[in-house]
Amino acid sequence: MLQADFDSDNLVTMPEHLPPQAIEAEEAVLGGILFDPQAITRVLRILQPDDFYVTAHKNIYQASVQLHQLQQPTDLLFLTNWLESHGMLHVIGGRNKLVTLVDRCVSAINVDALAQLIKEKAKLRKLITIANQIAQSAYSAKFGEMAASDVIEIAQQKLTALRQSTQENQIKSMALIVPEVYAEIEASNSGEDAIEVSLPTGFYDLDNTIGGMQFGALTVIGGRGGIGKSTIALDIALRVAKSGLTTVYFALEMTSSQMVKKTLSRLAAPDVPAELLFKSNALKESHWNPLAQACAEAIGLPFWLNDNPVMTTSQIRGDLQDVEARCGQISLVVVDYVRMALRKAETLAV
Repeated sequence: MLQADFDSDNLVTMPEHLPPQAIEAEEAVLGGILFDPQAITRVLRILQPDDFYVTAHKNIYQASVQLHQLQQPTDLLFLTNWLESHGMLHVIGGRNKLVTLVDRCVSAINVDALAQLIKEKAKLRKLITIANQIAQSAYSAKFGEMAASDVIEIAQQKLTALRQSTQENQIKSMALIVPEVYAEIEASNSGEDAIEVSLPTGFYDLDNTIGGMQFGALTVIGGRGGIGKSTIALDIALRVAKSGLTTVYFALEMTSSQMVKKTLSRLAAPDVPAELLFKSNALKESHWNPLAQACAEAIGLPFWLNDNPVMTTSQIRGDLQDVEARCGQISLVVVDYVRMALRKAETLAV
């Protein structure tokens, strides 16, 4: 059983269980770097020093990265000298440790796949650590000081941070991007079969000016208070939902009842003025039939509402994941308004 040669400071292990690890893969990757110094350029895209389970391996990899940044070879001679000059050669097991890594390496051809395996094990270790931290937070939560919702919020933040930290490197050369973009342009200009590259707002002059809301982009509706930003946002959301596309609306300033009344007035326009739905005994006999039709149409829309006034960005992300699991791809997300969500997140961070 392994004992002293791994870093357990940031790990919480289960009794009688070693954390997930791939020690042989770590040895093979390091041997590949020593065997073929060019291999480190492929491994750097995947691994960080902390991804290694064995402390000696972490130190060796970190030394290799330092040499690479200095534009020095990462072969046995240079790495040995670097470790010795920094007083670390005895820490990693001496020159014999490095020689053993080289002797066990036959080729560096598969270092990419082995590096991915090491990365996967590192992700699992981080997940175990976070799970234990969440459990500890739940155990130590005191009534009046930390509610269950606060623990859940902390858990979501930790898991989100882990997800973002483990995303693959997305850097691409122009040579790879241009063909993809050209194919997209070609597909969006193929007549009746052209694909959509944006969502129309429903305001024709605005769409002619900005080309609609581009997929994957952030569109901001700005202006002074009380000039109708929320009304415009709701009109755009309804337009998208009525076209059959899943839409999610986070209303941090209005209740779901207010939102639905505004929605019904839009769907029943011009037969049912919006102000009548916010008054008592204001509806006449002629209003009920178009209102019922608007209700039936609203029920069939792929439109989701959340009126929690203290939503945080991680809670928003959690709700979106829930809707996506139920309905598939989400086409439009409206947050009314973003600054209120950020304020709550900042409060929790403090």
